[in-house]
Amino acid sequence: MASPFAHLTNTSNDVFWPGWSPDGTRITFQSDRDGNDEVYVMNADGSGQTRLTNNLGKDLLPAWSPR
Repeated sequence: MASPFAHLTNTSNDVFWPGWSPDGTRITFQSDRDGNDEVYVMNADGSGQTRLTNNLGKDLLPAWSPR
């Protein structure tokens, strides 16, 4: 039986707090893949992973905001 889950990130680092965009096309998440907790966004299929923050401090708990 096929799993209903898909592995969308390809990193050995931690990935936390995924959140779906209101329209269901993108996902935000927090990761320390670059050595510090930063906020990322990606398409719902896992493509187009992009870092949104770049700070010395930790960027935590990403969330979508209403328009």
